[in-house]
Amino acid sequence: MSDKHIICLGSALWDTILSVDHIPPHGGKVLPTIAIQAASGMATVAAVTIARLGGQVSLWSRIGDDHTGQMFIEDLAHEGVDTDAVRRVPNVRTPFSTILVDRNGERLVVPYFDPALDTDAGWLPLHEIVDAGAVLCDMRWLQGAELLFSQAKRLGIPTILDADVAPVEDLRAMMPLADHVLLSEPALHSLSDEPSPEAALMEVASTLSAQVIGVTLGAKGSIIWQNSGGAGTLRHFPTISVLARDTLNAGDVWHGTYAYGVARGWDLARTVHAASVAAAMKCEHFGGRAGAPHLAQLLERLEQCESAVR
Repeated sequence: MSDKHIICLGSALWDTILSVDHIPPHGGKVLPTIAIQAASGMATVAAVTIARLGGQVSLWSRIGDDHTGQMFIEDLAHEGVDTDAVRRVPNVRTPFSTILVDRNGERLVVPYFDPALDTDAGWLPLHEIVDAGAVLCDMRWLQGAELLFSQAKRLGIPTILDADVAPVEDLRAMMPLADHVLLSEPALHSLSDEPSPEAALMEVASTLSAQVIGVTLGAKGSIIWQNSGGAGTLRHFPTISVLARDTLNAGDVWHGTYAYGVARGWDLARTVHAASVAAAMKCEHFGGRAGAPHLAQLLERLEQCESAVR
Protein backbone atom coordinates (compact mmCIF):
# COMPACT_ATOMS: atom_id res chain seq x y z
CA MET A 1 0.00 0.00 0.00
CA SER A 2 0.99 3.66 -0.22
CA ASP A 3 3.27 4.82 2.60
CA LYS A 4 1.38 8.11 2.78
CA HIS A 5 -0.41 8.53 6.07
CA ILE A 6 -3.92 9.76 6.76
CA ILE A 7 -4.76 12.60 9.15
CA CYS A 8 -8.03 12.48 11.10
CA LEU A 9 -9.06 15.66 12.91
CA GLY A 10 -11.96 16.21 15.27
CA SER A 11 -13.84 14.64 18.12
CA ALA A 12 -12.11 12.84 20.99
CA LEU A 13 -14.00 11.34 23.94
CA TRP A 14 -13.70 8.58 26.50
CA ASP A 15 -16.78 6.34 26.24
CA THR A 16 -18.31 4.09 28.86
CA ILE A 17 -20.67 1.75 26.96
CA LEU A 18 -23.12 -0.34 28.96
CA SER A 19 -25.29 -3.16 27.62
CA VAL A 20 -28.62 -3.21 29.46
CA ASP A 21 -31.84 -5.16 29.10
CA HIS A 22 -33.86 -1.96 28.82
CA ILE A 23 -33.44 1.78 29.21
CA PRO A 24 -35.58 2.93 32.15
CA PRO A 25 -38.32 5.44 31.26
CA HIS A 26 -37.91 7.08 34.68
CA GLY A 27 -35.55 7.12 37.65
CA GLY A 28 -34.24 3.86 39.05
CA LYS A 29 -31.34 1.43 38.88
CA VAL A 30 -30.40 -0.81 35.96
CA LEU A 31 -27.52 -3.30 35.96
CA PRO A 32 -25.45 -3.79 32.78
CA THR A 33 -24.50 -7.20 31.45
CA ILE A 34 -21.46 -5.88 29.55
CA ALA A 35 -19.35 -2.77 30.16
CA ILE A 36 -16.69 -1.40 27.81
CA GLN A 37 -14.55 1.72 28.12
CA ALA A 38 -12.66 3.04 25.12
CA ALA A 39 -11.34 6.08 23.28
CA SER A 40 -14.06 7.29 20.95
CA GLY A 41 -15.42 10.21 18.94
CA MET A 42 -16.01 10.39 15.20
CA ALA A 43 -12.49 11.26 14.06
CA THR A 44 -11.01 9.01 16.74
CA VAL A 45 -12.95 5.93 15.64
CA ALA A 46 -12.17 6.68 12.00
CA ALA A 47 -8.47 6.75 12.92
CA VAL A 48 -8.70 3.42 14.78
CA THR A 49 -10.47 1.91 11.77
CA ILE A 50 -7.69 3.04 9.44
CA ALA A 51 -5.03 1.63 11.77
CA ARG A 52 -6.80 -1.73 11.93
CA LEU A 53 -6.84 -1.80 8.13
CA GLY A 54 -3.07 -1.38 8.12
CA GLY A 55 -2.94 2.32 7.34
CA GLN A 56 -0.60 4.86 8.89
CA VAL A 57 -2.82 7.37 10.67
CA SER A 58 -2.51 10.38 12.96
CA LEU A 59 -5.22 11.86 15.14
CA TRP A 60 -5.25 15.64 15.54
CA SER A 61 -7.45 16.65 18.46
CA ARG A 62 -7.67 18.08 21.99
CA ILE A 63 -8.24 16.39 25.33
CA GLY A 64 -7.67 17.27 28.97
CA ASP A 65 -4.48 16.85 30.95
CA ASP A 66 -6.14 14.38 33.30
CA HIS A 67 -6.22 10.64 34.04
CA THR A 68 -9.00 10.09 31.50
CA GLY A 69 -6.86 11.76 28.86
CA GLN A 70 -3.96 9.46 29.70
CA MET A 71 -6.21 6.41 29.28
CA PHE A 72 -7.33 7.84 25.93
CA ILE A 73 -3.72 8.18 24.72
CA GLU A 74 -2.77 4.69 25.92
CA ASP A 75 -5.80 3.11 24.26
CA LEU A 76 -4.98 4.66 20.89
CA ALA A 77 -1.30 3.72 21.22
CA HIS A 78 -2.44 0.11 21.62
CA GLU A 79 -4.36 0.46 18.34
CA GLY A 80 -1.39 1.93 16.49
CA VAL A 81 -2.77 5.47 16.10
CA ASP A 82 -0.21 8.31 16.22
CA THR A 83 -1.32 10.78 18.92
CA ASP A 84 1.59 13.23 18.79
CA ALA A 85 -0.86 15.92 17.62
CA VAL A 86 -3.43 15.28 20.35
CA ARG A 87 -3.04 18.32 22.58
CA ARG A 88 -3.31 17.83 26.36
CA VAL A 89 -4.95 21.06 27.55
CA PRO A 90 -4.02 21.92 31.17
CA ASN A 91 -6.76 22.23 33.80
CA VAL A 92 -9.41 20.81 31.46
CA ARG A 93 -11.38 17.57 31.67
CA THR A 94 -11.21 15.16 28.75
CA PRO A 95 -14.63 14.89 27.04
CA PHE A 96 -16.47 11.73 28.08
CA SER A 97 -19.81 10.04 27.61
CA THR A 98 -21.93 7.31 29.13
CA ILE A 99 -23.95 5.24 26.68
CA LEU A 100 -26.69 2.73 27.45
CA VAL A 101 -27.51 0.22 24.70
CA ASP A 102 -30.59 -1.98 25.17
CA ARG A 103 -31.27 -5.42 23.69
CA ASN A 104 -32.97 -3.84 20.65
CA GLY A 105 -29.98 -1.64 19.91
CA GLU A 106 -31.67 1.55 21.12
CA ARG A 107 -29.26 4.00 22.76
CA LEU A 108 -29.21 6.67 25.41
CA VAL A 109 -26.09 8.85 25.07
CA VAL A 110 -25.02 11.35 27.74
CA PRO A 111 -21.86 13.23 26.66
CA TYR A 112 -19.95 15.91 28.55
CA PHE A 113 -17.66 18.50 26.92
CA ASP A 114 -15.71 20.80 29.21
CA PRO A 115 -16.50 24.36 28.04
CA ALA A 116 -12.91 25.30 28.87
CA LEU A 117 -11.53 23.02 26.12
CA ASP A 118 -9.49 25.40 23.96
CA THR A 119 -10.60 25.73 20.32
CA ASP A 120 -7.34 27.35 19.15
CA ALA A 121 -5.77 25.51 16.20
CA GLY A 122 -2.63 27.59 15.78
CA TRP A 123 -0.44 24.84 17.25
CA LEU A 124 -1.32 22.19 14.64
CA PRO A 125 1.72 20.67 12.80
CA LEU A 126 0.65 21.84 9.35
CA HIS A 127 4.05 20.94 7.88
CA GLU A 128 3.05 17.27 8.16
CA ILE A 129 0.15 17.65 5.72
CA VAL A 130 2.41 17.58 2.66
CA ASP A 131 3.12 13.87 3.21
CA ALA A 132 -0.52 12.85 3.72
CA GLY A 133 -2.52 10.68 1.34
CA ALA A 134 -5.84 12.08 2.60
CA VAL A 135 -7.26 14.13 5.46
CA LEU A 136 -10.57 13.49 7.21
CA CYS A 137 -12.37 15.97 9.47
CA ASP A 138 -15.61 15.78 11.43
CA MET A 139 -17.79 18.73 12.45
CA ARG A 140 -16.74 18.96 16.09
CA TRP A 141 -13.68 21.25 15.87
CA LEU A 142 -14.31 23.75 13.09
CA GLN A 143 -11.25 25.91 13.74
CA GLY A 144 -8.94 22.94 13.25
CA ALA A 145 -10.91 21.53 10.32
CA GLU A 146 -10.88 24.81 8.40
CA LEU A 147 -7.12 25.16 8.86
CA LEU A 148 -6.37 21.55 7.88
CA PHE A 149 -8.68 21.54 4.85
CA SER A 150 -7.41 24.88 3.56
CA GLN A 151 -3.78 23.75 3.67
CA ALA A 152 -4.57 20.31 2.22
CA LYS A 153 -6.51 21.87 -0.67
CA ARG A 154 -3.54 24.08 -1.52
CA LEU A 155 -1.35 20.97 -1.65
CA GLY A 156 -3.81 18.93 -3.73
CA ILE A 157 -4.41 16.37 -0.96
CA PRO A 158 -7.91 14.80 -0.85
CA THR A 159 -10.14 16.33 1.81
CA ILE A 160 -12.97 14.26 3.30
CA LEU A 161 -15.73 15.72 5.49
CA ASP A 162 -17.71 13.59 7.92
CA ALA A 163 -20.76 15.86 7.74
CA ASP A 164 -22.85 14.68 10.65
CA VAL A 165 -25.53 16.75 12.38
CA ALA A 166 -24.30 20.27 13.18
CA PRO A 167 -25.66 23.80 12.93
CA VAL A 168 -26.70 24.37 9.32
CA GLU A 169 -24.49 27.44 8.99
CA ASP A 170 -21.48 25.35 10.05
CA LEU A 171 -22.27 22.63 7.52
CA ARG A 172 -22.63 25.21 4.75
CA ALA A 173 -19.30 26.77 5.74
CA MET A 174 -17.38 23.48 5.81
CA MET A 175 -18.79 21.63 2.79
CA PRO A 176 -17.15 23.86 0.12
CA LEU A 177 -13.74 23.04 1.63
CA ALA A 178 -14.06 19.28 1.03
CA ASP A 179 -13.45 17.15 -2.05
CA HIS A 180 -15.60 14.39 -0.54
CA VAL A 181 -18.70 15.50 1.40
CA LEU A 182 -20.24 12.54 3.24
CA LEU A 183 -23.49 13.40 5.02
CA SER A 184 -25.53 11.54 7.57
CA GLU A 185 -29.22 11.31 6.68
CA PRO A 186 -30.31 13.74 9.45
CA ALA A 187 -27.64 16.24 8.37
CA LEU A 188 -28.76 15.99 4.74
CA HIS A 189 -32.39 16.69 5.61
CA SER A 190 -31.37 19.67 7.72
CA LEU A 191 -30.03 21.19 4.49
CA SER A 192 -32.99 20.41 2.22
CA ASP A 193 -36.78 20.23 2.43
CA GLU A 194 -36.88 17.53 -0.24
CA PRO A 195 -38.50 14.41 1.29
CA SER A 196 -36.43 11.80 -0.54
CA PRO A 197 -32.70 11.44 0.13
CA GLU A 198 -32.02 11.28 -3.62
CA ALA A 199 -33.71 14.63 -4.30
CA ALA A 200 -32.19 16.20 -1.20
CA LEU A 201 -28.71 15.02 -2.19
CA MET A 202 -29.08 16.42 -5.70
CA GLU A 203 -30.20 19.76 -4.29
CA VAL A 204 -27.15 19.95 -2.03
CA ALA A 205 -24.84 18.73 -4.81
CA SER A 206 -26.02 21.54 -7.09
CA THR A 207 -24.48 24.07 -4.69
CA LEU A 208 -21.06 22.43 -4.39
CA SER A 209 -18.04 21.65 -6.58
CA ALA A 210 -16.91 18.60 -4.59
CA GLN A 211 -15.79 15.48 -6.44
CA VAL A 212 -18.08 13.24 -4.38
CA ILE A 213 -21.18 14.05 -2.33
CA GLY A 214 -22.90 11.21 -0.54
CA VAL A 215 -25.30 10.25 2.21
CA THR A 216 -25.13 7.15 4.39
CA LEU A 217 -28.48 5.51 5.13
CA GLY A 218 -27.62 2.78 7.63
CA ALA A 219 -29.11 -0.58 6.65
CA LYS A 220 -30.38 1.00 3.41
CA GLY A 221 -26.83 1.54 2.16
CA SER A 222 -25.68 4.84 0.70
CA ILE A 223 -26.37 7.20 -2.18
CA ILE A 224 -23.36 8.75 -3.88
CA TRP A 225 -23.20 11.57 -6.43
CA GLN A 226 -19.91 11.73 -8.35
CA ASN A 227 -18.92 14.87 -10.22
CA SER A 228 -17.70 14.20 -13.75
CA GLY A 229 -16.52 17.41 -15.36
CA GLY A 230 -19.63 19.42 -14.59
CA ALA A 231 -22.00 16.51 -15.11
CA GLY A 232 -22.71 14.00 -12.41
CA THR A 233 -23.64 10.39 -11.75
CA LEU A 234 -26.00 9.35 -8.95
CA ARG A 235 -25.60 5.78 -7.69
CA HIS A 236 -27.17 3.75 -4.91
CA PHE A 237 -24.86 1.35 -3.09
CA PRO A 238 -26.58 -1.34 -1.00
CA THR A 239 -24.96 -2.77 2.09
CA ILE A 240 -24.88 -6.35 3.31
CA SER A 241 -27.49 -7.83 5.64
CA VAL A 242 -26.26 -8.57 9.16
CA LEU A 243 -27.72 -9.30 12.58
CA ALA A 244 -26.95 -5.97 14.22
CA ARG A 245 -26.10 -6.00 17.93
CA ASP A 246 -24.87 -2.42 18.22
CA THR A 247 -24.79 0.37 15.61
CA LEU A 248 -22.75 2.78 17.75
CA ASN A 249 -19.80 4.19 15.70
CA ALA A 250 -20.92 2.42 12.50
CA GLY A 251 -20.80 5.67 10.55
CA ASP A 252 -17.33 6.43 11.89
CA VAL A 253 -16.06 3.04 10.73
CA TRP A 254 -17.65 3.75 7.33
CA HIS A 255 -15.81 7.07 7.04
CA GLY A 256 -12.49 5.65 8.21
CA THR A 257 -12.66 2.86 5.65
CA TYR A 258 -13.63 5.36 2.96
CA ALA A 259 -10.61 7.53 3.79
CA TYR A 260 -8.39 4.45 3.67
CA GLY A 261 -9.70 3.63 0.19
CA VAL A 262 -9.16 7.18 -1.04
CA ALA A 263 -5.57 7.23 0.24
CA ARG A 264 -4.89 3.90 -1.46
CA GLY A 265 -6.25 5.14 -4.78
CA TRP A 266 -9.19 2.74 -4.95
CA ASP A 267 -11.98 3.56 -7.36
CA LEU A 268 -15.20 4.94 -5.91
CA ALA A 269 -17.24 1.74 -6.17
CA ARG A 270 -14.62 -0.34 -4.37
CA THR A 271 -14.16 2.34 -1.71
CA VAL A 272 -17.88 2.66 -0.94
CA HIS A 273 -18.44 -1.11 -1.01
CA ALA A 274 -15.57 -1.70 1.42
CA ALA A 275 -16.82 1.09 3.71
CA SER A 276 -20.32 -0.38 3.72
CA VAL A 277 -19.12 -3.89 4.52
CA ALA A 278 -16.76 -2.68 7.27
CA ALA A 279 -19.55 -0.69 8.92
CA ALA A 280 -21.92 -3.66 8.74
CA MET A 281 -19.29 -5.93 10.29
CA LYS A 282 -18.87 -3.46 13.16
CA CYS A 283 -22.61 -3.71 13.87
CA GLU A 284 -22.32 -7.46 14.49
CA HIS A 285 -20.38 -6.77 17.71
CA PHE A 286 -21.25 -4.87 20.87
CA GLY A 287 -19.01 -2.11 22.11
CA GLY A 288 -18.87 0.74 19.61
CA ARG A 289 -15.55 0.73 17.74
CA ALA A 290 -14.66 -2.70 19.20
CA GLY A 291 -16.29 -4.31 16.17
CA ALA A 292 -14.23 -2.43 13.56
CA PRO A 293 -12.61 -5.11 11.38
CA HIS A 294 -8.94 -5.71 10.71
CA LEU A 295 -7.82 -5.80 7.08
CA ALA A 296 -7.74 -9.59 6.75
CA GLN A 297 -11.27 -9.84 8.16
CA LEU A 298 -12.58 -7.18 5.79
CA LEU A 299 -10.91 -8.72 2.74
CA GLU A 300 -12.33 -12.13 3.63
CA ARG A 301 -15.84 -10.69 3.94
CA LEU A 302 -15.48 -8.79 0.67
CA GLU A 303 -14.41 -12.01 -1.05
CA GLN A 304 -17.47 -13.78 0.37
CA CYS A 305 -19.69 -11.00 -0.99
CA GLU A 306 -18.10 -11.26 -4.44
CA SER A 307 -18.42 -15.05 -4.43
CA ALA A 308 -22.12 -14.80 -3.57
CA VAL A 309 -22.88 -12.79 -6.73
CA ARG A 310 -20.79 -14.83 -9.17
